[in-house]
Amino acid sequence: MARPPFAVEAYLPPFLPSIPPAEGALTVLSANLRNPFFPPNRERRAATLARLEAFARLVEAERADVLLCQEVGRTRDFRVDNWLAERLGLGRVYARVNVRVTSIGREEGVAVFSRYPLTDPIVLPLTATRRLWRRAALGVSVRAPWGEVMVYTTHHSLRPWRNRRQPARLRRWVAATAEGRPALVGGDFNADEDAPQMADLSSTAVDSWPWIDTFRALHPSAGGATHELRLFGRVWRRRLDYLFLRPGRPELRVTGCRHVMSSDIPFSDHGAVVVRLQPVHL
Repeated sequence: MARPPFAVEAYLPPFLPSIPPAEGALTVLSANLRNPFFPPNRERRAATLARLEAFARLVEAERADVLLCQEVGRTRDFRVDNWLAERLGLGRVYARVNVRVTSIGREEGVAVFSRYPLTDPIVLPLTATRRLWRRAALGVSVRAPWGEVMVYTTHHSLRPWRNRRQPARLRRWVAATAEGRPALVGGDFNADEDAPQMADLSSTAVDSWPWIDTFRALHPSAGGATHELRLFGRVWRRRLDYLFLRPGRPELRVTGCRHVMSSDIPFSDHGAVVVRLQPVHL
């Protein structure tokens, strides 16, 4: 039987994570991992492993509890999600988005990794196409020690006419699936923060809970670029990666947020977004 589009797989380790948790806090990291198996990005295995190791060390340095990842690549003999889950000792849920490893030898998906139990994964298709360049969001419930929180990882289209519709669709889905629980939504939105579809995320027209841009909440005037493109001797820097909080119960307070890169070799052409949250009534 053929696997359906956006098939979901879960892995829960039988051992404790190697990263000690911060007392009472929840640290969430969102990152585009730059799929090494997509032809324009194709690289030798040693280079892929070096980038992933740099990312793993960044995760450990930030003491992240939950990872929201995009462009998670797979081939027939190597799976980025498996490697990271085993390297960091975290549970993971992976959703295939583009192509299929069993048909052309490679595929790409989105994934959530966590030190805490993961349950009830759900997937939202963000594009109608059945060809390459599909986009999707993955949602999972995380059972933290002080309560349940929904987390979502999403990767939006490069094509403007598709991208314009995707944030509102994502927001309606998050409202319907998170319900009264707090939700953290991270990913590569492929849109500048002043784009209308991004500005609408903080309105109450779609959802009575406006989304909080965790970086802007603490850094209202900082530059905030997360992606760098070098072409023909020029450099373009843009903010494409975000981590939003949709409030709920238990109530969470944003205590820190920053954009980070690995300190030795770049793990991606995107920076990671790291947010720290604290339960208000712990």
